[in-house]
Amino acid sequence: MQRLHRTLTRGRTNPLARTRFVALVAAAVVATAATAQQATAVQADAEVKKPATQNTTTDKNAPENDAADKSTKTPWITLAGHWKACQFGGEGDVVIKDGVIKMEHGDPLTGVVWTGPFDGDSANGDGQDSKNAKPLPRDNYELRWECRRDSGYDFLCAFTFPVADQYVSLVMGGWGGGITGISSIDGRDASDNETTMFKNYEDKKWYSARVRVETTKITVWVDGTELFSQPRKDHEFDIRFEMDPCTPMGIANFECDSQIRNIQLRRLHRSEIAAAQ
Repeated sequence: MQRLHRTLTRGRTNPLARTRFVALVAAAVVATAATAQQATAVQADAEVKKPATQNTTTDKNAPENDAADKSTKTPWITLAGHWKACQFGGEGDVVIKDGVIKMEHGDPLTGVVWTGPFDGDSANGDGQDSKNAKPLPRDNYELRWECRRDSGYDFLCAFTFPVADQYVSLVMGGWGGGITGISSIDGRDASDNETTMFKNYEDKKWYSARVRVETTKITVWVDGTELFSQPRKDHEFDIRFEMDPCTPMGIANFECDSQIRNIQLRRLHRSEIAAAQ
């Protein structure tokens, strides 16, 4: 501005200088306008390129997916009051107290069986209480529980459950303590089929397990991690004959002391069934 002022002062008696000054001012105005226009364009472009999350609000009522939407999930029910000890021959003692099933060391098996009815079946127990229990599903449901081994070296839990008109057992820590899988698939045990995997189970530590039985597959989680998802199509499911006393639903251990608690079940919602098909 000082340079422009000096030019203006010197050009008062010089028409040529005045003309040059006017041209200089005009050029400066044009340059300033162009710079402002570029800045406006850059700002507008930045506004366009802002992530959508900055200009939108999250709908707290919008579900992430059907499975996560509480409105499309049926409630869990606790399976308590209808368990009785299995008669394997050589079984250890069973103590059921305060919602915990304690199964002591057997020779080799100790276990319990659910005495309530299932869809299309009568109750497995003789008492009126078992007969009055609500039927449990044979398909399209989830099971979950917690289990731990207190001492011993083999499976802390083999949970037998229905798959439509067939049965399987989820074995946790079998064959010396390290094998987890489903027995049996196409006649092959949990130690030798598509679900076979190694997992170490520490003594006196609780582990959570969840099983989801759908018309298309059986999925298993332990401590929140999915271990496998076994397709059902073109496969036959069965259990080892030793586990027959645990049908239609039961739990057993093998040469160890173990505990089971928080056994719960829920039927799949129709939207979950439709999504799985």
